[in-house]
Amino acid sequence: MAKRVDALSVVSYVLMLLVVTVVVLHFVFGFRYVVILTDSMEPEIRPNDLVVTRPVQPDEIGVGDVVLYRVFIGNSTYMITHRIVGMDVDPEMRMYYVTKGDNRNYTDPWRVYYTQVVGRVVLVIPKVGAVWYYTPLIVFGIFLFIIASLAYELAWLLLEDEPIRPKSRKADLVVLRRKKIKAHHCRRH
Repeated sequence: MAKRVDALSVVSYVLMLLVVTVVVLHFVFGFRYVVILTDSMEPEIRPNDLVVTRPVQPDEIGVGDVVLYRVFIGNSTYMITHRIVGMDVDPEMRMYYVTKGDNRNYTDPWRVYYTQVVGRVVLVIPKVGAVWYYTPLIVFGIFLFIIASLAYELAWLLLEDEPIRPKSRKADLVVLRRKKIKAHHCRRH
């Protein structure tokens, strides 16, 4: 029995692979997915772009790298994606990064210490951020789609057997004759 491959199966497997990859990268390797809200990093990174960051060690980042970091202003925590434009040492001899948005004429007014760095930007996916906020709903829909397509595949495999044929040609003729008689009888009444 040859296995049937159709477009629905291919799409469902590709979607399942994509979801598994995103989940594994996040939960196993610490990758983060962040939607950019401002124009501070234009033209390289625009609003509604999705950036993917990877955790890094202090010796893996330097001037010129775009990083995602946390900054605490008042009672709020903000996640900011800016470029490292310099490194300096504070009065307590702790090294910090000087950051700046590519689309800004001034450096950020705060110091960014390594403990604030979430990761370095490794991928920018244009315009995907517009739908990223709907990810839980999309993932749920993809999950339902995958379950339905797998159920379809299973049903197809179980029901794919050839129908049982009568043993002789004579039996075929008897069945056909009964259908004709029944159809003729139904038309007369």
